Order: sequence, then structure tokens, then C-alpha cells
Amino acid sequence: MRKILFSIATVAAAAFVGGNPAMAATTLCAKSDISVGALACSGFYEKNVLNNSGTSIATQTKALAALGFNWDGDFAAVEKIDNLKGSQTVDFTTLLSGVTYIGLHFGNGKDGPGNATAFYKLDAGVEGLDTIKLFYNASSNAVLYYTSKPPVTAPVPEPATWAMMIAGFGLVGAAMRRRKAWANVIYV
Repeated sequence: MRKILFSIATVAAAAFVGGNPAMAATTLCAKSDISVGALACSGFYEKNVLNNSGTSIATQTKALAALGFNWDGDFAAVEKIDNLKGSQTVDFTTLLSGVTYIGLHFGNGKDGPGNATAFYKLDAGVEGLDTIKLFYNASSNAVLYYTSKPPVTAPVPEPATWAMMIAGFGLVGAAMRRRKAWANVIYV
């Protein structure tokens, strides 16, 4: 079924964008292409556009804008993972948190969309994650464009810290009591 949709979408997309294959969405991606809570996707675009060439930057910028992210085109500021070799797991070194934007290229694997690239807006949650599972086993490379900063939480003191604090309050209280007792003594 995806192969039929792929063919129909290829013809429609080429006609829609005037036959420009660099910007043509070859088939429609799905939020279920990745295991995490994808909020939206844009693509698939013909070929691998996850690089810093002029037309690729334009395609990435336009695809990310369609997802609500205004990317400045600075490819040096992204995290890129190459040579996924068909893996169904993408393991980013950056902890993903909250709203996150990624791009995935799928090669010509037997169950993939063909040589195509898709972009995803996802919710990585408050706890964060660094691994994403893929529906296809034809992955080639991945790019992390943006992820929210993890929330800052106040550290919870360790039990030993609590014990030392309580003991300190006890010693201060004992010292104050003792001082008060000595203050009441009348010297002759």
C-alpha cells in the first residue's frame, strides 16, 4: 500500500512544485514512522538532503518551517549521525527533552520509503530520551536540529545530608540551652 501511495505522491509532488526534485515530497511520512510521540512530520523528500549544500539547506529550512521551526541554516550547530547502516535505532548523544526537531534519511532498504528524507517534530517528554526507534530498517543518517532544555529541578538532599543537618540543629539547640542555663547562675 505504501508503494502505491509512494508512486501517486511522487507524481503529485513533482507537479505541485514544478518538477524540482530537491524540494519534492516523494511520499507522505507518518507520525508512526518513529517510536516517540511524533507531533508532525514533513516529507519524504527525494534523496538525502541532510547535508550542508545549498539546495539541501533550502530543503531542510523549508521542511522544518512547515513543522513550525525556523532554522537558521547553521549546519555546524546540529548533531549529525552518519552510517546508521539500516539500524532501527538512532542513539543521539544529546539528551532529547520536550519539543524536538529531527531529520532522518532512509536509504534503499527493502522495507523503507526508498532514497528519501523526512523531518519530524516530536515530544521527548520531561524526563528526556536519547534513543529513537524507527519503523523502517533502512536508516542512513540522522540530524538533531533542536531540542528543549531539560527542566532544572532542585536537587533532593541525600539521607546523610538530612542526618547531618538534624544533628547540627540539635547541637545548636543544646548549646543555646546550655548558654541560657549558665546565664542564670549568680556569681558571688
